Amino acid sequence: MRFAVRVLACVGAGAVSLAVADPSTTAPDTTPAPAAATAPAATAPTPGARASLAPTATPSSAATAPVKPAVDPEEKRLIAMGYRPVMRHGEKVFCKLVDETGSRLGVKKECGTPKELAEQRTSIREQVEQQQRLQMNPVSN
Repeated sequence: MRFAVRVLACVGAGAVSLAVADPSTTAPDTTPAPAAATAPAATAPTPGARASLAPTATPSSAATAPVKPAVDPEEKRLIAMGYRPVMRHGEKVFCKLVDETGSRLGVKKECGTPKELAEQRTSIREQVEQQQRLQMNPVSN
């Protein structure tokens, strides 16, 4: 019975979304196509004409285009790991809530610059590898 109610609810939601949909996106495109250019096509441009056909870039057109800031791959990786960028004292740091070991309710906030977090990660990796080496090759007295 519950399954039938859920199926009917989904079908009803789909019907409502179609009824409320924007008519401009569901109607077929009835605008006429623009007329083709009537200028005759050149068969082979001369060397002097090639220079005139080259696009010219003006500095003003490049300056008006919005420029997206480049995202550092390290920052992208930190965001993927769950860190959030935060500005502190004019410096961009990344913070993440981390559960405290041994506590069910304890949570601490771990923050740092991308460089600091990379150094911390490298240090932890080296400590783990060292412990694994010592465990595999115990020193006998």
